[in-house]
Amino acid sequence: MADLILTGASRGIGHSLALALAERRDDRLVLVARDRARLDALVTAVEQKGGRAIAVPGDLSSLSEARALGQRLVEVVTPGATLIHNAGLWPSKRVLTPEGFETAFTVNHLAPLMMQKALLDAERLRRIMVVSAGLIFKGRFDAARTPTGGDFSGIRTYCNTKLCFALAMRDIAAAYPAIDVVVLHPGVVRTDLGARSGPIGWLLSLAKRSWEAPEVCAARLARILARERWSSPGEARWLVEEAEQSWPPVAEDEATRRAVRDTTARLLTTA
Repeated sequence: MADLILTGASRGIGHSLALALAERRDDRLVLVARDRARLDALVTAVEQKGGRAIAVPGDLSSLSEARALGQRLVEVVTPGATLIHNAGLWPSKRVLTPEGFETAFTVNHLAPLMMQKALLDAERLRRIMVVSAGLIFKGRFDAARTPTGGDFSGIRTYCNTKLCFALAMRDIAAAYPAIDVVVLHPGVVRTDLGARSGPIGWLLSLAKRSWEAPEVCAARLARILARERWSSPGEARWLVEEAEQSWPPVAEDEATRRAVRDTTARLLTTA
């Protein structure tokens, strides 16, 4: 039996992926999200399809909660697990966490790294998949402003924070060559991510009608999960849907990579 840890499991892509993987009898799904009631309902749905699942509630909106979540996962997950980083936030306004960081910078970048650290230290992981975003090519990082949202934008902040995590996971792949790491753009998917109110929200809801259903994306991710290997040891490949592509130029910029690396290490060390 292999454990498959799925964050952001209660909604959207995560919910659909859990159901798509329910019939994989060799895997036990470890479902992570904030909403315990929705997680419990999903566990029941997975079991009704013949799968195995457990719920591990956890909140990635603060580093202390993320640290505690990582420890809870260590207690229930066996070595050789796959971690799917799927939880994400597209904020409409600047909000700070209890630690003083912009919320999306925490949810999309710092907190997943904090949670993951416990699993890495305990040698629980064999593979890590990051559900990222094609919009990382628009990302920019300002070490003085991005962590606290001093450069907040209703669009750019999502791009910036997704870029940060993608770069951090490239460093994780280099530091842990025995772990297979992939970062991917899952497709343009019809979920409530980035939902807005007012006229902009109405226009966005109209546009989303033409986007692909979460179930279609989930089937794609399940096919990728079934691959024997994603990346060469010490590397993290970049996939756009199911096709490998070159990393966007901003993700290859050494000054950006160094700034994200140094700032992330400092913030996590002092958190």
